[in-house]
Amino acid sequence: MSDWDAFIDSVPWFLKRGHTAEVSDRRKMPALSDAVATLFPSLAKLFAKAAVTDVSIDNARYELLAWDSVNGDRFGWLCLPPTARPLPNIHDDHKKLLLFFGGIVERFHEPEDTWLLNLNDALTEREAVHDGSFIQQYKWAIDKAGLKLPIEPTKFYSIAREANGNDTLCHRISGQVLMFAPDHSFDHLTELQGCPEYSLYTINGAATFCEWVEAVAAQWLVHTVRAA
Repeated sequence: MSDWDAFIDSVPWFLKRGHTAEVSDRRKMPALSDAVATLFPSLAKLFAKAAVTDVSIDNARYELLAWDSVNGDRFGWLCLPPTARPLPNIHDDHKKLLLFFGGIVERFHEPEDTWLLNLNDALTEREAVHDGSFIQQYKWAIDKAGLKLPIEPTKFYSIAREANGNDTLCHRISGQVLMFAPDHSFDHLTELQGCPEYSLYTINGAATFCEWVEAVAAQWLVHTVRAA
């Protein structure tokens, strides 16, 4: 079975009725530059083990990254292509990454112990256009607790969003990462000082953009077959 067939078998709703996909042969994932690999060493290792299938659906282009799982399955990410000119108002390390990797829009046969579970877009430029101003809709909870929102929401932008409204945010300049999680049962979050429960959190072990990306890459690496 091809990686694309394995993807569609796992995510049958992705290809809409009446649409067809143009699918290439597998190729190797291009290596990250030395500078970017230094920022994201675990991600560089994961990419080095990936096979890539180029997919086009109604002029929309994707890159399907796939690996051999320790469980014997093929599993991976459906990604957007790299971005030649990343948005100017996102964190510098995110800009550098987007030159090689366009971010994740779907996964297949994914493990249940990674932070990508249940996400819509992760690390894409199209997700990054959304800032944190939506938090103002939930400000009543902070006001009710007699507290003051400790961040300026527009200085943050979204790097990963769940359908239920949980959103991972990155500071445009510092790269600080927070999660706004009004609906969660995670055990890797700590309430941001000055915020009530089910609002803003820091992420244990991932205080910055690079650390968040590296944590996700490491979570997937442990499920991939080691190189021979």
